[in-house]
Amino acid sequence: MDSSSRKTIIVAVTAILLTAGVMTVFGGSSSGLGESEITITGSTTLQPIMVDFKEQYEKETVGVTLTITGGGSGGGIVAAGQGTHDIGMTSRDVRASELAQYPDMQIHVIGKDGVAIIVGSGVNTAGVTDLTRAQVEGIYNGTYTNWNQLGGPDQTIVKYTRDTASGTRDCFDSTVMLNSDISLNTLVTASNSQMKADVNNNPWSIGYVGLAFIDGTNPIDIDGVSPTAANVADDSYAIQRDLILVTGGEPSEWTAAFLEWIMQPTAQQILANKGFVPLNA
Repeated sequence: MDSSSRKTIIVAVTAILLTAGVMTVFGGSSSGLGESEITITGSTTLQPIMVDFKEQYEKETVGVTLTITGGGSGGGIVAAGQGTHDIGMTSRDVRASELAQYPDMQIHVIGKDGVAIIVGSGVNTAGVTDLTRAQVEGIYNGTYTNWNQLGGPDQTIVKYTRDTASGTRDCFDSTVMLNSDISLNTLVTASNSQMKADVNNNPWSIGYVGLAFIDGTNPIDIDGVSPTAANVADDSYAIQRDLILVTGGEPSEWTAAFLEWIMQPTAQQILANKGFVPLNA
């Protein structure tokens, strides 16, 4: 073998070794970034928080990629339980039936949230700025059908809700709809963002969103208490829930490190900046 051939072989071997070293740094194996990708899906309430977490965490952590999708709390729990995603996001408690189906599921509470009742611009202008929980339940079960029954103008109430897979809907049902069900003539909307848009587009409407979505809406007080992070923190605002991440079992090294990071001051401040209530202030 001549010297030129030897040099070619040495260069090729060196390139292979360098490539392997890079993959070890960024992924731990020949799959590169794939092994350090953390897949997250579920609650649309938690989705914007996760997007902010992603931006900061990927700056701090070399070679880790977070992939985030929405779809609702129920879907997040199923995805984590079945192992199709590393983390499921849920803005409601995991149900006993789900824990029975996924007995290895681990639950990680990362903060708290309130659900704000919001109304259209016409309702707000007419001075309906405070309702009791019983009155809101009455709106949604069909007892009240016109705003004039609640001190407002002679306008038909248009009410929006979420589908039953939504964690925001679960919170609303468990804290507001205490003695009745939502009536069939209630319009169903797909997400917090869509709820916000729908209510803003109808001046005589009512709906509900997580605290991160109340900017640009007309939130009302409930039983004389405003939907704020401070009032959720001291439990004076009753329409509230935990923010939860779930894993199907023992999380991987990458996922465990991310979950630990979420409970540190940097991430908890990101959560607070969104208007939610951190667990570690």
